[in-house]
Amino acid sequence: MKKTVIILFVLFSQLSNAAWLTSFKDAQKLSLASNKFMIVDFWATWCGPCKKMEYDSWSDKKVKLVLENYIQVKIDIDENRGLANKYGINSIPNMFVMDGNGKVVYTFSGYHDAEELKKELEKFELSIEFLSVDLINFYNNNNYNTALRVFQKYLDYSLFVDKDVRSKIINIGGDYLSESKKLLSKKAENYVEIKQKIDLYNYAYDYNYVKLNDKLSSYKDNDIVENNLNSYYFLKLIVAKGLNLSSLKQIEERVMKIEDFGYFEKKIDLIFSEKRIN
Repeated sequence: MKKTVIILFVLFSQLSNAAWLTSFKDAQKLSLASNKFMIVDFWATWCGPCKKMEYDSWSDKKVKLVLENYIQVKIDIDENRGLANKYGINSIPNMFVMDGNGKVVYTFSGYHDAEELKKELEKFELSIEFLSVDLINFYNNNNYNTALRVFQKYLDYSLFVDKDVRSKIINIGGDYLSESKKLLSKKAENYVEIKQKIDLYNYAYDYNYVKLNDKLSSYKDNDIVENNLNSYYFLKLIVAKGLNLSSLKQIEERVMKIEDFGYFEKKIDLIFSEKRIN
């Protein structure tokens, strides 16, 4: 871990004065080192709207000010066909907001004037320091456990961002949950426990309490692996509060018995605070 931090720090020092990078991998590492999302501009030398954006939009002083909160990378689709295909680029200009592992947070395409571009960029000019350690761990070691940890961190992070972008943050967390499920081997010693945890969290923080209730109702209490009981009752409490179920008081009493109840209580308060309700 220390070696990784040193490498990232050196890379950050070398590249911090650069504006637009052309190496996707360098941009990823710098994103992880600087706790910023990447803004990836897929373009080509023959693209008229791309050139117009370069002169009229990306160079605008106000846009440049917002760009300071991003790691900026331009990808020529002719020179990076594999990467363009990976992200399904079939028209340009095409802009992606991504984290350091290349997971897509948000996309927008077509010509944008300076004001339009600024508004799009302002949505995700966020510090992702809260996610830093887990994003780096996943970058260094892609496995079900590191993916699951990033998923859980993104869920927690979603509670602190503006509700207008919250769904995007939850969705990128969902990408890591899917990744965890894909990487989980049936030969893993704790396969049943992790598989159940992944299934339990499938609708977590989706604010669709009916779906989450349907999912949880498919389980009986004695079906839940012991290490998943806290998560199970936490999710049941979300449902009970969200749907105002008659079982709310009973579930609250059960959740209060959890050893680290204070942690869950804070999350519940954030989920149901006035500014989080749509």
